[in-house]
Amino acid sequence: MSDFPDLYAFVLRLHPLEGGPPPRPQGHGLQALFLDLVRQVAPEVAEELHADGPGKPYTVAALPQRNRDVVDLRVSLLRADLFQPFVHALLRQMPGAAPLRLGQSALHLGDVIGTPPPQGHPWAGYDSFVALAARAEAAHTVVLEFASATAIGQAARPDGKLRLAILPEPELIFFSLGRRWNELAPAQARLDLDLVRAAAADTLVSRYRAESREINLGKGPQKGFVGTVAYELPVNPEQARLLALLADAALFLGVGIKTARGMGLCRRLPDKETGP
Repeated sequence: MSDFPDLYAFVLRLHPLEGGPPPRPQGHGLQALFLDLVRQVAPEVAEELHADGPGKPYTVAALPQRNRDVVDLRVSLLRADLFQPFVHALLRQMPGAAPLRLGQSALHLGDVIGTPPPQGHPWAGYDSFVALAARAEAAHTVVLEFASATAIGQAARPDGKLRLAILPEPELIFFSLGRRWNELAPAQARLDLDLVRAAAADTLVSRYRAESREINLGKGPQKGFVGTVAYELPVNPEQARLLALLADAALFLGVGIKTARGMGLCRRLPDKETGP
């Protein structure tokens, strides 16, 4: 089985042009910026990515803003063939190129970080489905950071609206990750979702610090939750290994609904970082 990278996570540092309105990094605007960037070099790819459908092979979100003059855009690519057009598009953003648009704001591209720590950024990196599965190890506990509003879609209500769960329950979080993994992973790396469901049912929330959050996607508010959650995994080593794998994959896959529009930004915290 090939372990050539097919998972990528980039942090794009965007700076607003002087004199313009301050940027408002909202969901639809972030997605539009990403698609416009790809469209410059591969319009047919951008059109495919824009099409409605489950299992979008990318995520787009803004990292929590620490400086109002900088927008850190986090993009993950979940298919190997997206890497080349995306990097090509970034290379075209040379000084003097037309600015990128984020709503009413014009921005220019600064640093692009694709390297994980310690040299790079905690929200950047690259890997492959196959390699992640091969390296996964059982753990007693995993801690997930949910950095943007996260919600899990449930069955539709009688009025047709989607029922949303906004609590970090292990059955919802890990099953959502498992389903997303299977939508995008090569056939030889797909998981048994019944095993994922059974493992998640035997998982406990041991610590958490979370709160509900309402995010504006540009076409109305969306409820979710943010925070950090420690999950005590099953004692069965194979079940624990399975969930640890999905926790590692969360950096690329995101969790829940509308991960292409700013929601569900998630990563496993390394053991050395402070838990909740």
